[in-house]
Amino acid sequence: MIYGTRLTQAREFALLTQKTLAGDIGVSQTTLSNAERDRYELPFGALAEFAAATGFPTGFFQEPPRVIFDGLPTHFRARAGMGAKESNQAKRAGEIITEAALVMRDKLVGPPLTIQSCRRGTSPEEAARWTREILGLSPGEPALGLPVLLEHAGVLVIALPLPNTRRDAFSLWFEDLPVLALLDTDAGDRQLWSTAHELGHAVLHRQAGASRELEHEADEFAMHLLTPLDSMRRDMPEHPTIQDFALLKRRWGVSIAALVRTARRLGKIDDQRYTSLFKQMSARGERLRERVAIAPIKPRGFRAMAETIYGPHPGEDLAEAALWTPAFAEDVLSRHATGSELPSRRTTNVVSLAPLRARRA
Repeated sequence: MIYGTRLTQAREFALLTQKTLAGDIGVSQTTLSNAERDRYELPFGALAEFAAATGFPTGFFQEPPRVIFDGLPTHFRARAGMGAKESNQAKRAGEIITEAALVMRDKLVGPPLTIQSCRRGTSPEEAARWTREILGLSPGEPALGLPVLLEHAGVLVIALPLPNTRRDAFSLWFEDLPVLALLDTDAGDRQLWSTAHELGHAVLHRQAGASRELEHEADEFAMHLLTPLDSMRRDMPEHPTIQDFALLKRRWGVSIAALVRTARRLGKIDDQRYTSLFKQMSARGERLRERVAIAPIKPRGFRAMAETIYGPHPGEDLAEAALWTPAFAEDVLSRHATGSELPSRRTTNVVSLAPLRARRA
C-alpha cells in the first residue's frame, strides 16, 4: 500500500509542485492529486519515478506516517517574504525527522520533560525567569548552548537540512512533547535568539495560533531569557559604544542589535544615540550580518540516540530503519553534534541515554 501523506511529505520537502512532478513521472496532475489523497494508488513504475525525483526510497511511501504537523498550532520565526512553499517544506522536514527521533526515543530512557506550558496570563518575564531556573541557569549566567540545555530538559530539538533563507526556526507541541526545529545557519547569535523565541512560544502559546502580538511576547521572553535586565544593568557600561556591545555579544551570545535595543530599554542610551548606533552599523554593513561572529550550537540528542542504538557510525542503520537514503541520513546526522562538538559547559553528552531494557533491569 502507498500512503498519500508520504507522497505529499516527499514532494513538498523537495519543493516540487504536483503539476511539475506529475509531468516528470508520466501521470496527470489529477492522478497525482488523487494519489496524495489516498484515492488512487500509483503503479510501481510511477512510484519508482516519484521516489527518484524526491530522493526517498520506495519503501518510505509504503510505511504509514506517525507524525503529521498539519492542524497543530505552529509558530515560525521567519523573515518577511516566507511563503507557503517554504513553510510547508520546513514542516515536512520536521515531520520526517521527528518521526525518526520518536522511534528511537521509544527504545531508550532519556531525561524527563521539565519544560511545561505556562498558565494563561503568565508574563514573558515571569515565564523566562521560571525557565532559567528549570534549565539550571544562575541569574547572571548566559544561556549559551541553549539547544543543548533544552535537550537536557526533555525538549526534542532537531536540526533540519534546509537553509534558513526566510526561515530560522519553528516550534509546536506534538502530543505532549515540545518540538523545536532549527534551520541551517552559520550565525550563532541569530540561532540563539530564534531558539529562545520559539521556546517562548512553546511555554506561552501552546494552543494559540500565530499573531503579531504573540510574536512580540515571544521576543520579550527571548530577551528576558537571554539577557536578564538586572544582569544587563550590571554588565553594560554607561554610554556604551559599538566596541562595548561587541564585547557583550561575545559574553551573552546575542546580536549587537539586540543589545542596543536593551540598552535603550535600560536608559543606558537615549533615542538619538540609539538611532546613531544603528546608522553606524548600517554604514559598516552590519545590519544584516555583524562582524563579530558567534558559532552556532548544534543540538545533540538526535545523533546521541542514533549512536546509542546503532553504534558510533549510525548512518546506514538509521537510513534502513527510517526508510531514508544513506545520503539523507548522513545529511541529517551532520546537523547534530558529535560528542566532541558539544559546548564545554556541563556534561560530555547531551542526554543520559540507555537502552530501555537495560535501564529497567
